[in-house]
Amino acid sequence: MTSLPKSAFANVDARMRCPTPDCWGDLLLMPTGRTDAEGIPSFQPFTACPLCGTAFELEQDMSDRDLFLRVSWLRANPGAEEPA
Repeated sequence: MTSLPKSAFANVDARMRCPTPDCWGDLLLMPTGRTDAEGIPSFQPFTACPLCGTAFELEQDMSDRDLFLRVSWLRANPGAEEPA
C-alpha cells in the first residue's frame, strides 16, 4: 500500500486529490469515532479513493490533534496569513 503524509490534508478542505494517474477523486480523512477529552477527533491511519478504489496508508508526520487544529484555524480565518 502506498503511503501519503497526513500533513497533505492540512488545508481548508481537509482533502487531497488522489495521486493515482488519470484519477480525479478526492481523498478524505476518515474519523475513528473516538475523541480526546477536548472533543478533538482521531482519524484512521489510512484512506481510500472513492473513484478508483486505491488505498493509501497515512504517514503520521503530524498528530491528529495538530491536523484538526490547523484545519479549524484555516476555516475560521479565510485569507489570513498563517502564524509562524
